[in-house]
Amino acid sequence: SKLESMKVLRIARVARVLKLIKKNKRLQLIAEVLMKSVSELAMLVIVWAMNITVAGVVFYYLEEGSESNLITSGVDGMWWAIVTMSTVGYGDIYPESFVGKIFATFFIWVSMVFLALPLTIIVSTFNKQYEKKRTLTLKQKGAMTKTVPMMQKNGG
Repeated sequence: SKLESMKVLRIARVARVLKLIKKNKRLQLIAEVLMKSVSELAMLVIVWAMNITVAGVVFYYLEEGSESNLITSGVDGMWWAIVTMSTVGYGDIYPESFVGKIFATFFIWVSMVFLALPLTIIVSTFNKQYEKKRTLTLKQKGAMTKTVPMMQKNGG
């Protein structure tokens, strides 16, 4: 029963955060940006998964005859690709052959570019949304300033 009440409190915290998003226009903008970026980010995840699969299998075949046998299957190669692409770099699997080291270097460069892509997608969408909101606000302010002088002329 104590554990269940703690879960309810956690859910209440999340609800409070969601209420903050409703009240704060800046947080609403960030939520809108993330919602509008979902399709691009989903495509990026699909490409990431394909990249991991191909790179892992290629790495397995390049390191297949190595002395220490760190990589025993394509799944081990995919683990290396995930760890390398996410820049975690545990060091449990590493290239030993010259060709494997060249491939790993190339893959690291590709990974750095790939890690920058989500940020560019989100920033681009943010700029579009921000400009849209800004022009809407300016139009609303412009409409208000145009109506005020009209009221003064008519004696309103």
